[in-house]
Parts: sequence; structure tokens; C-alpha cells
Amino acid sequence: MTSQPLTADTSIDLSRRSVPTTTFDSSQWRRYFEENRKLRPVVRLPNEIALDESLQASLISSLQRFQIGETGEGRHLRKYAKKYGDPEYVQCVDMFIKEEQSHAQILSQVILAMNGNLLSWHWTDFAFVCMRRLLHLKTELLILLVAEVIGKCFYKYVADKVDYKPLEEVFSLIVLDEIMHLKFHTEFLSEQLRSYPWAVKHFVHYIWCMIFYTACFAFVFDHKKALKAMNISSAEFIETCSKTFHVKATRALGLE
Repeated sequence: MTSQPLTADTSIDLSRRSVPTTTFDSSQWRRYFEENRKLRPVVRLPNEIALDESLQASLISSLQRFQIGETGEGRHLRKYAKKYGDPEYVQCVDMFIKEEQSHAQILSQVILAMNGNLLSWHWTDFAFVCMRRLLHLKTELLILLVAEVIGKCFYKYVADKVDYKPLEEVFSLIVLDEIMHLKFHTEFLSEQLRSYPWAVKHFVHYIWCMIFYTACFAFVFDHKKALKAMNISSAEFIETCSKTFHVKATRALGLE
């Protein structure tokens, strides 16, 4: 089956994907990622994108930071996944990383079409990478989920708030991927943390919340121009991210 071009008139439909159940099953997730790779539309953006001048400049600045974060090769995540000992989970992680890299390619197209340039380094990406590598697979996923929640919420606002159909289409596509990425990691963590004592789960939740809110406040400070240009207050953005995060965190820790 060949992928269809993604244009302003494309209807994005994930109904044909095999969406896994709430109990983690690596074989189900492998099938989902394989189907998503085959069925996802091909992104074709205009060579030039012209928005309101202040919105365009601030959006470029924000997307540059996201583009760096999505570009990683995931060597450490792959290494940890292999230690887990499930070949199908390793395949899932490989396909997850490739989807993230495809997002980086889309973001680079958007940035270049808006006459922006690509960054090679930013302190926020460096900080996240250092934190993710502190311990082991579960720690990496806990930190990764924080970044995924913030990214998903920001991309959703871009899709909803920026009045430009091609951007609405491509960012809606990314959001759909990110929703499933959050589900994938949440279900895996839920399985891995199921046997943890109640007190340990609540301690992990407390530390996880501290990391999340620190990252969220750092994000709204670093991206305040883009949020303002889209008429989104810092409080609104943090509240939106917080709702998603707490649903995923309580589910991952079995504290629902």
C-alpha cells in the first residue's frame, strides 16, 4: 500500500490502525507501528510559508528547539531496550525513534519554508538528554514522557491556533503520533511498575511531578513569545500540559 500525499485537503484517519489494548503487549504495538508506517500520508509542504511577521519569528524560534529534540538517534534508549530482553519491544522502540526522526524532518521543512535556519545545539535538549541518561530504561522513559507531553500540547496549539491549513494538517499528524507514543510508553511503564510498593509509587510520583513542573515552567519561559503570539497564556499552557501529564502519570504508576 502506498502512502498518500499530505496536503491541505487530506483527511487524516487512523481508524485502520490496530490500536493496542490498555495492557502492554509488545506484539500488538509492533503491529501498530508497522501499520502506522505504511498508512501515514507523505508530507508535502509549500516551499515558502508566510505568516504574520511576529508569529512567524517566534514560531521559528520554538520549532528550532523541538527540531533538535526530535532528531536524536536514540542510542541509549535502544541500548536499554535491548537489556529488557524482548525482541519485539526493541523493534517497537526502533520504529518509535524513526517516527520521532520523521517529525524532525517535518519540522525542518517547516522552519526552512519560513526562512528560518536549523540549530545544532540548545540547552533545553542538552538538559533533557543528561537527565534521561542518569539511570536505566524506566528513568529514561519517565523523563521522555515529560518531553512528549509538553511537545504534544504545543503541537496541538500550533494546529489549532495558527490559521494556515498546511500547518494545521502536518501538526495534526504529529499530534496523533504523539498521542500514541504517550500511550505506548505509559502502558510499558505500567507493566514495569506494577509490582512496586505503594509507598515507592507515591515517591516516584512526587519526584516525577517535580521534574514535570520544573520542565513546564522552563518551557513557558523559553517559549513565551510563541505562546503570546498564539494568544496562549503561560497558565493555560501549564494547565493543559498538567491535565495530560497527571492522567499518564497516575496510569503508569497504577494510582488511578
